Order: sequence, then C-alpha cells, then structure tokens
Amino acid sequence: MTTSNPPLRRIALVGPAYPFRGGIAQYLAILYQKLRERGHEILFVSFRKQFPKLLFPGTTQLESSEVRIPVVTVRLFTPWNIWSWWRSARAIREFQPDLVIFKWWMPFFGPGFGTLSRWAKRGSPTKIMYIVDNAIPHEHRIGDKSFTRWAFGPVGYFIAQSRTVWDDMTTLRPDLDGTRMRLIPHPIYDCYDAGRWTKETARNELGISESKILLFFGYIRRYKGLRHLIQALPEIGNRFREDYRLLVVGEFYEGRDDMLQLIKELGLNDRILLVDRYVPNEEVELYFRAADVAILPYESATQSGIVQVAYDFDLPVITTNVGGLPEVVTDGETGIIVPPANSAALADAVTRFFQDGLANRFRNNIITQKVRYSWDPMIQAIEQAAGPGWRSETAESGAKK
Repeated sequence: MTTSNPPLRRIALVGPAYPFRGGIAQYLAILYQKLRERGHEILFVSFRKQFPKLLFPGTTQLESSEVRIPVVTVRLFTPWNIWSWWRSARAIREFQPDLVIFKWWMPFFGPGFGTLSRWAKRGSPTKIMYIVDNAIPHEHRIGDKSFTRWAFGPVGYFIAQSRTVWDDMTTLRPDLDGTRMRLIPHPIYDCYDAGRWTKETARNELGISESKILLFFGYIRRYKGLRHLIQALPEIGNRFREDYRLLVVGEFYEGRDDMLQLIKELGLNDRILLVDRYVPNEEVELYFRAADVAILPYESATQSGIVQVAYDFDLPVITTNVGGLPEVVTDGETGIIVPPANSAALADAVTRFFQDGLANRFRNNIITQKVRYSWDPMIQAIEQAAGPGWRSETAESGAKK
C-alpha cells in the first residue's frame, strides 16, 4: 500500500454489496477493504433492491458464493423508491462524511443517485465523488442523457477508469477541469487467487485433455462479440488439428438460443465447454488457471474488469481495438489486439499466440506491468479528495497516462 499517512477520514460508499452478486459489488467490497486497512471510517450504504425483476436479464441477482470479502453495510437504497433515497441521505448526513463515493455504471441509477447526492450534501461540507465505469452505456435507452446529467450535477470529483470514459465525460461535462476529474485505470481484482489450483489440476478437474485452452469469461450480451470468436473456431481447428478447447464461462443475458444454434451448425459441441451460469467467487480461479489465454472479442467497450481478473492470474489477453481495452492490453507485450467483429483476425491472433510461443513472454510482461493497476492510485486519489482536494497539474497528468 501507499507509504504516506494522511489524516483518517470518514468516507461513505454507495452501491451494491452482498447479498447482491457481480463485479460492481465485488469492486466496492475490495475498495471498502482497502480503505478500512488504511484506517478510514467507512459507512457502506448498500441496496435493498437493485433491479426490478422484469428488467433483470439473469436468473438471480443474489450471490451464491461461499467465499466473499466481509463488509458491514446498511441496506437502505432502492433505485425506484424515493423514500429509500431519503433514508439513505439521512444515514449519510448523520455519519457526517468527508466524502461520499458512488460507483456509476448505468443511467438507470441516475434519478436516485442524483437526488441522494443533493440531499446528502445539503448544508454540509461533504464532498461527492463518482467512480465512472461507463459514462455512455453500451445499450442506449430513452432518458439516458437526462438521468446522467441529473446524477452528475452535484458531483465535485470524478474518476474515469479509461481514456474512453474520460473523453465521454468531457463531452457530457465540458466544464470539467483538472481539479475535478482524474484518469485512474481499473484496478486489478486481487481477490480470486486462492492458490488452490495449478494449470494441471484445474484441467484435470474440468476433464480437459487438449493442450490449447481459450477462455471467454463473464456474462454474455451481444456487444461482447462471442459470436465472432465462435465463428473463428473452425479455422483454429484447421490449424491445430482440433487440439484446442474454448471455455465459455458465464450466464447468457441475451442471445442464448442463437448462440447454441451457431455452435450446432458449425459442429463445435465437442470443442466448447459451456458453463452457462453465474460462477461464484470460489470457482473463478479454476477457469483462469486452466486457460492459456483469455479472449475478449468485444464489439464495443469502455474498459473490462475481466482483463483485470486475467492479470491477477498473469494470464495473457487477446482482445479487440475498442474503447479502453488497448489502454490495458499492450499489443505484442501482454496480449494481442485485433479489429472488432473480425473472426479471421481472431483466428490469426490465436494461431500466432501458440505458434510463436508468446505465452511465457506475455506472462512475464504482465508481472512487470500490472503494478500500474494496483489499488494505490485509487486510494491516494480518494484520500486527497476527502482532504484538501486535487491539484490541477496532478489531475491533468493522470489524463495523459
């Protein structure tokens, strides 16, 4: 962790936590843990409900993991319940924090977050910060811009987690200057590696005999481009004489029937291990240890937490030249970058990765470079915002990284 010893602060977090599942809840749990380790007093205002059942595409919003980061929360906030916004604001005001941090990833939360922000800071010196995953959502809906503008209105500090998000934020808020926004890459998810599996034992557990294992991990939506990866598999099979297996690990949020039909039409049922469900925390290591390379064939992106999970396991990444992905995957050093929606390019990248023996070199580079994605810059920025604030030159230098 950082070596300086700033004054201890009172910091409130707002966002999902256990029993809700997913990367956002996991991210906030890690942030909670890191801030507590620094000695700060934390109030974690979590959700009572996260999405209406009719709007949630998965099977359940609740966590099934037996292994999780312990957090102490007050479950008050419901995105569509104005009374829950008032109760959340009252709890925050009673706590009297120096800083309130919201995790922002979709406009659906805009009305509640924007109102809660205003009520929480009314008549007090409390500062508001948003850590922004997506300023502009992948799938656009009516009301997105209005909800986002309302949410961002009372915010004093923003952290953009990729250059793409930075650019989107300056489009939405031209008034932002170096004292109000920083570019800090998405930190590594350093919570999954329990040292339980090796590559050999993980493959034995999964019943895999092939020597070349590709991994697609995370919930499945059309913009993630799984179709293009599956369409690349016949050519990959021609080049490696069927000595490969693709692990598709994650719950389908859309397009499941179409994808299963494509797999059947291409005769790939014995080349793909499909784990069509949400994977609890204790199983994540199994799949990343079994793999030689993670593949993110996204059609669009801002950044992806999947890269940061892969890097925690020193796992190379093949991904597309979209959004902030090329900012964290260095082409020819920690992975390979290809054009989006291009199955032939994906097949060529996989071929190059194995035929040129790039795995060890990429892994060694990841070990060296992933220190850039520690939680230290995030924690330092939060501590400075909660205290004296950010200096313009420091913030602007962050944007140029």
